[in-house]
Amino acid sequence: MSALASILSIGAGATVGASCRYYIGVLSLQYLGKTFPYGTLISNVVGTLLSETYRLMLLVGLTGSLTTMSTLSYESLEMLSGGDYGQALLNILLNVGLSLLAASLGVMLAKYGFNLAQS
Repeated sequence: MSALASILSIGAGATVGASCRYYIGVLSLQYLGKTFPYGTLISNVVGTLLSETYRLMLLVGLTGSLTTMSTLSYESLEMLSGGDYGQALLNILLNVGLSLLAASLGVMLAKYGFNLAQS
């Protein structure tokens, strides 16, 4: 793949990922409320579920712009600053724990799919 094709693939994925991240945040506020940063949690878990099949477009572009570790950090610090220690801990544990679980599921699905393709 040429350098230009790689850059365009990453850019296309980043555009889609950033748009998804924005609308996940908007919809989560609308349907789930403001009591917990559900948008960040959903984005991080969905983003880590994706496998490396389309590495440049999906993993680097879409997943890189979809997942929001900086937002997770900021929201957690805001909760801590406001004295919401339990919410901050829950936010951190859910984001990290569910993201690791989703990444493991993505790896297992990719291995299973790869094994089926070789059969």
